[in-house]
Amino acid sequence: MFIMNVAFINKKLFCFFVVCSVGILFTSCASDFQEVQFSGIESVKMLNISQKGAEAEIKAKIKNPNTTCFTIYKSDLNVSINGLDAGMAHLTDNVKINGSSEETYIFKVKSDFSKLSLTDLPQLISIATSKNVRVGLKGDLHVGKFFYKKTVPVEFNESVPLSK
Repeated sequence: MFIMNVAFINKKLFCFFVVCSVGILFTSCASDFQEVQFSGIESVKMLNISQKGAEAEIKAKIKNPNTTCFTIYKSDLNVSINGLDAGMAHLTDNVKINGSSEETYIFKVKSDFSKLSLTDLPQLISIATSKNVRVGLKGDLHVGKFFYKKTVPVEFNESVPLSK
């Protein structure tokens, strides 16, 4: 009976130790966190455009002052192009943001043009042939590392160069 009580107490101590260690790990990571800076979109490259939607590569500059890297997970954002409500844009790939860096990252995006009508197509084609386009993004990005996930609200409206 005494041996069972010792084993039970050791199990309780072990569980207590694990819970404390995990708590210390998460609080130490959260206390040193500095805000990540979005420096802007460098360019937008249209890969494919049709009546159903568009595929594009967006080059964006991001500064991460933290030593820890993190991932931007697949997310959905509302898109406007030169004031036209273009529907939803879907980030097709997860993007890993390196720690202690200021780099340009490529985000692959698919848009479904669900909110555009046939009367908007000529204007959309003229936008695709222009040098600059005003892009608006609004929604939530899902970011995180391991078990820690966070939703970051995004509201962006800027004129960006359109690459061919």
